[in-house]
Order: sequence, then structure tokens, then C-alpha cells
Amino acid sequence: MSAWNIQPGPVGAVLAAVNGHLGDQEGTSGLTGHVRDLGDAVVAASETCADSLPVSIALNGFLEHCSPDCRSMIEKTASAITGCSDATNHYRDGALDMAAEAQANAGVLFDPNDPNDLPPNL
Repeated sequence: MSAWNIQPGPVGAVLAAVNGHLGDQEGTSGLTGHVRDLGDAVVAASETCADSLPVSIALNGFLEHCSPDCRSMIEKTASAITGCSDATNHYRDGALDMAAEAQANAGVLFDPNDPNDLPPNL
């Protein structure tokens, strides 16, 4: 770990930019907004534009198939941002073991409802 040479200021700037591209929890901007808009558009196409039951079924199937992947992209990106930020802050504070642990958990998704699948520090 002593080989790390992190500059927290520039890392913070990159993380802020990535977070801006990710968007907010309300889905009003960035990737979260695009995913929400996609879902809304597919539902609208299925319910009001498709004049065919098979087309509506196919559109709903598409949304059902793609939604978990879209959610996963958002969750993994948020986890990576948090993990990188935590690792950088621990590095800055001299807690190199905690920095390494945060780095290892960056991008990993834990199930908060499963007590056996929580990050080691919880």
C-alpha cells in the first residue's frame, strides 16, 4: 500500500464528474434519468402506441429483460464512486488498510437484506 501516490483533489474532481454523469436518485438527470426515460417511453409505447397485443407483450418483455441490467449499471457505478471516494479519504487520513478494503469493495454490490452478504466493515 505504501506505493500508492494518490492526489485527493484531482480524484475528487473526477468522481464529481462521474457522479454528474450518473445522475440523481430521482432520475432527473444523467444515466438515472435516461433509464427512467427509457422505461417511461417503453411503457407509453406499449400502452398507448402499440395497436397490437403481441407488440405490447414484446415491449413489456424488453423492459423486463433490460431493467435489471440498467439497475445494475447504476448500482455498480454508485458503488464504484463511493468505494473510490472512501479509499481516497482513508488514504489521505493514513488509514491504508481501510483504504485497501474500500478499494476492494468498490463496484461490489452487497445485498443489504442478507446479513451474510454485507461489506466486512458493517
